[in-house]
Amino acid sequence: MLSYNTMSEASQIATAPRWADRFGMLVAAGCGVHCAGLSLLFILYPTLWMKRKYWEMGLWEKLLWMEWALLAIAWVLVIVAMVSGWKNHRRLGPGMLAAISLTLMSTVVMTSLHFANQWMGLVTLSAGILLAASHYWNLKLGTCAVSRRAAAST
Repeated sequence: MLSYNTMSEASQIATAPRWADRFGMLVAAGCGVHCAGLSLLFILYPTLWMKRKYWEMGLWEKLLWMEWALLAIAWVLVIVAMVSGWKNHRRLGPGMLAAISLTLMSTVVMTSLHFANQWMGLVTLSAGILLAASHYWNLKLGTCAVSRRAAAST
């Protein structure tokens, strides 16, 4: 006996990128709070950056591991969200913006530029804002594509 799914094909395609885009915006916002907060902290209290006891207790290595983990999560979310979003709406804009912003963020975080000066946090923050904007753009394009398909099928 044949079994039919009650969900339409358009709604199945539309639900795939939504969770990734929403979680991607949350991770990008968390990254932005982290980057802005630490940059502001180091600008206001530069002695924190210079204290040797923080280096010896491993605080900076833990911060680096957290940044690398956020970056890895961001890459996974971008790949899942943008590929499934492209399958849904066939637009390259959000994926290109995400690739540019994530490449900029990866370059700053994974190289020695990260510790070049305190203003690199603002560069990373800007890249995070662009990344969140690409997820939002992808989410809105996916919603519009589902609405157009639903209107065309009725």
